[in-house]
Amino acid sequence: MKDPGAIDPALARMMGWFLILLALPTAYFSFWRAYDKLASPAWPVTSAEIVRSSMYQRTGKSQDWCVKLSYRYSVDGKAYRSARIGVSRIGNAGCHRDQAVTAWRLASMAPGAHIRVHYRPRDPGDTAVFLAGLDFLDYFGLALGVLLFVLGVSEARKQAPPAGSALPDVASMAARS
Repeated sequence: MKDPGAIDPALARMMGWFLILLALPTAYFSFWRAYDKLASPAWPVTSAEIVRSSMYQRTGKSQDWCVKLSYRYSVDGKAYRSARIGVSRIGNAGCHRDQAVTAWRLASMAPGAHIRVHYRPRDPGDTAVFLAGLDFLDYFGLALGVLLFVLGVSEARKQAPPAGSALPDVASMAARS
C-alpha cells in the first residue's frame, strides 16, 4: 500500500530541478548586487558636473524623498553622462524618509555644482554618487538562493522505493494477529 502523503519521486525530482534553476539567477543577482556594494568604495573617483537635479517622493509602501540627478564627467579624456545614483538599481541610495534631509542634500547639488563620482574601472559609464552598504535585501537574496539550491538538490536526489519494498499492509497484519 502506498503512503497517501508521499509525493511521486519523479515529480519530486522535477520540482527539485525547478528549484535549482530558480536558485541560480537568484543567487547570481544577489551576489553581484552585494559584490558591487562592497567593491564600489575602492572604485576610482572623478569630479562630475551636475546638469539637472530635483527631488521626488516615492509612491507605494515606502514614501521616501529621493534625489534625482543628471551629471557629466570625463575619464581618460572621454566624456560620459549619467543619472545613476547608486551601484544597485534596487535600493535606497539618495533617499531618506525626511523631506528636509533630502532637501539639505539637494541644496549642494544645484546645476553647475561639482560632486565626486565613483566609477567602475573596467566600465567608466557605470557610476555611483551615493555608496551604500549591504542591506536586508542582499542578505535575504543570498540566503534565498542557497536555500532554494539546497532544497532543490534534496528533492532532485529522491529515488523511487525499490519494487519489493512496499509498505506493509495494515489489514493483513491485523488479520494475522
